[in-house]
Amino acid sequence: MASLFEMPWRRRFEALIRPHLRELHTYAWRLCGNREQAEDIVQDLVTRLYQSRARLDEVEKLRPWLYKSLFRQYLNARRSESRSPFGYLEGDEAVLEGIEDERSAPEALTERHLQQARINRALHTLSPEFREVLVMHDIEGFGVAEVAEILDIPVGTVKSRIHRARNNLRSKLIHGTWADGSVFDEVEG
Repeated sequence: MASLFEMPWRRRFEALIRPHLRELHTYAWRLCGNREQAEDIVQDLVTRLYQSRARLDEVEKLRPWLYKSLFRQYLNARRSESRSPFGYLEGDEAVLEGIEDERSAPEALTERHLQQARINRALHTLSPEFREVLVMHDIEGFGVAEVAEILDIPVGTVKSRIHRARNNLRSKLIHGTWADGSVFDEVEG
């Protein structure tokens, strides 16, 4: 197999980025809670990366660097949205993830969907700074030091936010304080 550096640039770019697209999209969705907005953020990121592709050759750890770039793209989109008189026009949309086991009983599948919807709804009620660290650490699997580097905040701040985010999420799930409507609204979609 040819070395990655011997390939034409477009194929090399695709070989570098394609394996990360699904997880980047999932991360973007978890940050903003809207499928279309997540797709826009990832698409804008990939376009920006392709335009400045020379920088990719300098990156040592691609996955954390991509997450950091995506997070910055998300912040830029959020800033742009806050300046717009319309905001983001689409409503929040829950995405039920995971591959379903066809052999599972319908009751188990329904319970899993409801539980996922409850968690997603509660997660999206957390303040952005808590949701960001919780998603990066607990869901995406980055270590505390990596989260600190990606988000450009001190390690102690990351630890504190993870602790507070977990407590807030636990409280919301136990007491149901996130419920604006029926969980069934998210499952039916």
